[in-house]
This record gives sequence, C-alpha cells and structure tokens, in this order.
Amino acid sequence: MPDSIRFDRFALRVQERVLYLDGQPTALGGRAMELLIALAQRHGRLVTKAELMELVWPGLVVEENNLQVQVSALRKVLGMGAIVTVPGRGYRFVLPLRPRESGHAAASALLSPPPSPASLLPSNLQLPPVRRARPEPAPAPAEALASLPMPAQRLWGRERDLEALDALLPTPLITLVGSAGIGKTALALAAAHRWRADRPDGTAWVDLASLSSAGCAVTAVSQALGLSVGGADRLASLAAALGPRKVLLVLDNAEHVLGAVTDLVQAVMQAAPGVRLLVTSQVPLKVDGERVFRLGPLSIPSAGASVDDALQHGAVALFVDQVRALDRSHTLLPEQVDMVSELCRRVDGLALAIKLAASRVPLLGLPGVVQRLDERFRLLAGHSAGVPDRHQTLMAALDWSHELLTRPEQALFRRIAVFAGGFPLSLVTLLGQGLTPDTCMDEWLVLDTLGALVDRSLVAVDGGESPRYRLLDSMRDYASLKLQASGEQALLQAHHARAVAELMDGAYEAYWLSADATWLGQFGCDIDNVRAALDWAVAHDPHLAVRLQGAVGPLFLLLGLAPEGRLRGRRVEALADALGEDPAAARFWLEHSRLHWGVDNAGMLQGARRAEQASRSANDARGVYLALRCVAGSGMLAREEAVALLREMSALERPDWPARLFTQRLMAEVGVLRSLELMADARRVCQNLLVRAQSAGLDGVMSAGFSDLAAISLALGDTDAAWRISQDILARGRHRRDNFVVHALAIVACVAFVRADLAQARATLRDFLDASRSRSWEWLGLYAGLLALLAAMEGRHEAAARLLGYTAQTYRTLGSHDVLAVYAWSRAHAAVEDALEPTVMQRLLAHGATLDPDSVCTWALGLAPT
Repeated sequence: MPDSIRFDRFALRVQERVLYLDGQPTALGGRAMELLIALAQRHGRLVTKAELMELVWPGLVVEENNLQVQVSALRKVLGMGAIVTVPGRGYRFVLPLRPRESGHAAASALLSPPPSPASLLPSNLQLPPVRRARPEPAPAPAEALASLPMPAQRLWGRERDLEALDALLPTPLITLVGSAGIGKTALALAAAHRWRADRPDGTAWVDLASLSSAGCAVTAVSQALGLSVGGADRLASLAAALGPRKVLLVLDNAEHVLGAVTDLVQAVMQAAPGVRLLVTSQVPLKVDGERVFRLGPLSIPSAGASVDDALQHGAVALFVDQVRALDRSHTLLPEQVDMVSELCRRVDGLALAIKLAASRVPLLGLPGVVQRLDERFRLLAGHSAGVPDRHQTLMAALDWSHELLTRPEQALFRRIAVFAGGFPLSLVTLLGQGLTPDTCMDEWLVLDTLGALVDRSLVAVDGGESPRYRLLDSMRDYASLKLQASGEQALLQAHHARAVAELMDGAYEAYWLSADATWLGQFGCDIDNVRAALDWAVAHDPHLAVRLQGAVGPLFLLLGLAPEGRLRGRRVEALADALGEDPAAARFWLEHSRLHWGVDNAGMLQGARRAEQASRSANDARGVYLALRCVAGSGMLAREEAVALLREMSALERPDWPARLFTQRLMAEVGVLRSLELMADARRVCQNLLVRAQSAGLDGVMSAGFSDLAAISLALGDTDAAWRISQDILARGRHRRDNFVVHALAIVACVAFVRADLAQARATLRDFLDASRSRSWEWLGLYAGLLALLAAMEGRHEAAARLLGYTAQTYRTLGSHDVLAVYAWSRAHAAVEDALEPTVMQRLLAHGATLDPDSVCTWALGLAPT
C-alpha cells in the first residue's frame, strides 16, 4: 500500500497518521483517522460495518453507533459525498484518487512539521474551568426494589433469543430492537426475571408508552425506583442518587421519547456504573457502550412438517397455545400443519398478529381465518382487557410506529410499497419522486432515510455484496394504505415501471455475456417487480410494455416460467404490431418466438420472421442471427432452406461474440439435423454444444443439450444412454423449475415402452402429466402419442383412439413433431386399427380432437367412466 494517498485537495500520509488539506494538517481524531485509512485503502469497494469495526477497533467490543459517529466526523472534513452509505451493509470511499506527485515541492509541503495545538489558538484565549453540577443525593430506598410485572407462563419460541441476551452480560446497556408487535416486551420481561438476582438493590420496570412528553421520562423512572429527585437539574439528581446502587432498570417502549431516554441512559451510565440497563425500542439509542440485540420474527416450519416438528417452531407453538386458551379441546391435526404454517408466514411471524389471528379461530375456524388474511387489518383486531390500545389491533400497533417517523421517513416508508417483494439499491432513487418539489428527496436523503427505516426494523435487509431491501407483508399492506391516501401512487407506479424497464434493458444485454447462475443471482429476485411493471405498462404505456416484455424473455426462460411469459406476451402482441419495425418490437418478437420453442412451432416461426424483418431493416447483425436461430429451429422449413439459414448464421458470427451467442447456432443445427434424421451428425454437434455451454456456465443450454442428446441416443437405439442422461436431467432439474424435466420424463417413458416395462411406463407418464400440469400443460401435445400408446398397450383401445385424436389435433397446432413422437403414434395407431371398427375409430378420433388437457389425463390413466 502507498504511504501517501491523494484525493481532491487532501493528502493522507498513512505512516504519519496525518491528513493534510492544501498542505496544512487537519485535526482528525485517532479513530476517525484509522477509519479513513481503512476506507481509502479499499477505495471504491463496499467495506462492511463488521470489517470496519475490526479494523478501527481491533480486539475491542464496541457498538455500531461509534462507527456512525466517526463517519460523520469524516464527512464534516471531506464533504458529504466522500463516503457513500450502503444502508444496512457498510460504506464506500468514492472521492477520485489523484496520481502521486513528484518533486521536492510536494515533499517539503508534506514533510513540514505540523503546528502545535496551542499555536492554533489565539494568544489571548483562556479556557474557563469546567464546573460540574453537584446535586444533593436523594435518600436511598429502605429495601431492594421489586417492581417487575408477572411474566407470561411460557415464552414461546424465544428460548435461544433469551440465551443470546444472557451472553451479552455484563454489558451495562442492552437495547432490544424490533418492529411493532414482534415480542420485545415479553422477551425483556423474561430476561429481567432471570437477571434480577444479580442486582442486590433490586429491579425496576418502567413502561414509557403512556408518557405524553419527553419531559416526563425522568419522573417516570424516579417513581419506579422509589427516588425523590429535585433541583434545577433533575436528571443529574437522579443519576447521582443511583450512583452507589446496583439496580436492573428496564425501560420499555422507548421509541417515542428516544431523545429523553438517550440523555437519561448516558447520565446514568456515567454516574452509576452499578446500574444495568435493558431498553426496548424500535430503534437503537446509538450511544457509547450500547449493545443492540435485534429481535426477528418467530420461526416458522417449512411445508410438509409433522405436528411434532411444527410445534418446535415458536410461531406455530404460540398460535396453538393461544387457540387452546380459548378452546381447551383444541389439538393441532396433521392436515392442519401446513395451513397454520402458511397463516404464520403471512403475518410475518409477528407475535401480536399471531395472537390476534388465534383469537378469531373459535368464531371463523382455521380455514376462515386464512381465507380472510387479505383483509388482515379488519381481521386482526381484538378487545382484550388489560391490553394497551396499541396492541388491540395490528393497525393500532403499526399506527404507533408510523407516528414516530419523521416526515421524510413516513414518505419513504409508504413509497416502498410500490415495490413487489424486495428491491435492489439501484432502484432506490425512484423513491425520491414526489408530487411537489417540497415532497421530493435527493439521493443522499433517500439513502440516509432508508438507513433510518432499517434501524427501526421497518425495512428488512437481505445481506450480500449487493443487498436487497424489503417490507414484511404486514408492513407492506400498511404502507400501501398510506401510499393510496397520499395521492402519490399513480406517480410512483409510473416511475417504478420505467425504472424496472431500464434495469431489465441492462439485464438483457448482460444475459448474453453472463453465466446463468451469476445472471439469475443478480436479476432473478426482481421477477415480482417485473410482473407489477408489466401490468402497469400494458394498461398505461404501450411502448414501455413492448420494450419491457422483450427485455424479460430470458428471465422467464431461466426461471422456468415460459408458460407465464407466453401468456403475458400474447397480451402485448397487438401493441407490438402497432410499433412496426421499432427496435423494441424487434426484440419483443424475437423473445416471444424463443418462448414458443417446442410448444407452438408455427407461432415460433411467425414471431421469428417478424424479428428477422425488423432486424434486417435496422442492420442489427445480432438480431438477425438470433431470429434465424428461431426460424431454423422451428422445424417447419424444407431441408435446403434450413441448411441455408445455418450457413448465413455462421457467416454472421464474429470472433469477439460471447459463448452464449455461438451456442444459439449449435442448438439450431442440432434441431435441423434431428428433423432430417441425421442422428449421428446431430450427436456430434450436440456434444460440441455441451462442451461450450459447460465452460461458460450456461446451465439452461446444457439442459437443452442433454435433452437433445437423450432423444438422439434413443433414436440411435442406445436406450441405456438415453435412460442415464434423462435421469441426470431429472436430478438437475428438481433443484429448479427446469422445463426439460418434462422432456426427460417422456424419454424415460419411451425407453420403458421399448423395454416392454409397462409398469415403469405408467408410473413415469403419471409424473410426466403432473410436471406438464404444473407448467400450464407445456409439452403435453408433443408427447401425447405416448399416452395413447399406454392406453393401447393396456388394452384400452377406445381411450387410445380418443388420445390419438387429441394428438393429431395438437400436431397440427405445433406444425411439426418429434421423431420419438412418431414412434409412439405409429405403434398406438397400429394397435387401435387392429382392435376397432373403422367407423368407431373415426368417431373416437373426432371426439379426441375436442378434449381438454384434464380430460386427456383422465383417459390416459384409465380414470374415465366406461
């Protein structure tokens, strides 16, 4: 690392630990200097809070607010834009670095000795002596305090949190932080009862929620402690009175009198080292010596858990306990576990919301409560005696939190509701948009305010180098109500849609350059934002709808959501028609074509031709290349035309193109060779495709290549290879929504028929139908001949005839069909012709052409009435 780091008008000498401004030393404290060195040496990189704490305070346990204090000190010297905050994660030093100077002038300027601190003061300035207030101590209480409320009979799901709190002792100040209704008070009360024995002078509990002003805080605490304080400085008097005592003082619900509590805590910690403080609040106090304990939601079991496993999770255990308190006969049944878990998940594991939901079960029943969760603010309301008003309803609890926010915090909180699910930092700036100039927020204010909402546990942060932010479901519903009432919703939705379109334009270009896992890790999480933006754009901005639908084609493909992508594309077709050869329309038709591969070859060809024409008009070589891949891959061309298109694709290729583009021609070539039944050549090209795809991390292309290779192996009579490759596809695809799982199941069934293993064929085709149903019946038509063959082999010839009629109709829709499909069709058709009279067969074929997919399943598996 260089000893001298230069930026703007500054020079940082690392060895000397001195920062010079225009050649003169600045007065930076020691910790601020260490922080500056740590950030400057990692210029441009996100440095996490944990990393900075270790670098600046090595081997020491200090609180996060110390870091914020030092960052503020640096910004006062360097300027606000020198250090960028990444809310919830850390900081970046972003001032441009200057090259190192040379020559004696620079050296002499830097090496000149700094003036002494005394010389920086005027000669006639004398500092007055420090005078400290010396209040008279109040009389001590006659006996140890014991003012704790009774705890709950059991603290459901918080045992580990309680142990973690124990581990923070003997820290003098612990602040228990969490959102409204999450269970801070209950946990603090349980901790206080555990810790009371360690404080010989007793324990005091102070509920600050009822205080009408910050000025009442000292009075409330002194009354709880049994102390009488007076004089001009009542806070100093209280702190002095506590000086010799060893007391546990619990301050509950500090968020609305935060400033007064901060002053009180600091005074007590300075004057009374024997006092242990436990504070509950929605936001940290940010004072020296504070240890912050963030309380998360109660744990929720995953789907399919048993009753015993589910009851080990705090959310379910609390729900069952609260229902049982109203109905002693209540028992959690195995068939109810998933429903209760889903209920707890939809109320975000919040203890208050779970209790309120449980109170509704005797009246509405469990299914009735779950069905009404969309109206959660009306559903989750109670009228319990002895419970504070803010805990009578979920709405009241959130109102309490909302009123504590500043105006910018309230504005940002409601605007976050425009996002569907989470959002990345790159989309945060749109939240600064307001209806009037005075309601707009610049980027720095947005970032700082977002950080404040994270501190208040209103916004959750999902970690990683590129953090994402989100509201819990209950918070989002509440924020949505506030956004609707503000009049800003329409404006924010428009800005959201345009910001998402810009994000996905960049994602589309990155797609051709990136490995699948890397690309999905960056953009896959925004699928819900994409859906919301598309819905808005289709209704309000046709050009934006076409542009965005074209940009998100790869996202739908790699997430295994091609059926949804096709359906959404159909809503945009007319809008794209109206744009003619606009570049946005060209991209739309290309991606719309790619989404129809193997499902509707005629539709694939039609979209590809539109994309080809527009791309040729725009002299877009890449667009032409990709459009030709879809034209050739449609399987609907004569041999000579298909081969000519492959040659043109090869001529368009450039050496600097990324691997993903080259694989497009190879996939088209495999398809053409398979349609021409040149299987040995197809296998060679397919193996080349797999090598390229694997080296570039193109998982989706690899799945397509393996699927082709399995089908080619079967066509060449290598059933063992076809079986093995298909099983590999199934193993890979179960970890994600891989559409090639459906292909693999069809090939396994075909192998079973070749091997005369009818039981295996039936079991596999049952799985095939389930997989196809989950994907809106994708690939059902292509492989419907296998279903007809199953019925024929089982002697159900009339069912087989109906299924053949359905197969013939879908082949006409597809425009082409696979060699394996021809094999299944031929065997089934021959068996049915031998078994049925021609007139009967024709009638059944005609009936089969009218079947819907559910009826196809019924006839295929022999479930239809005879």
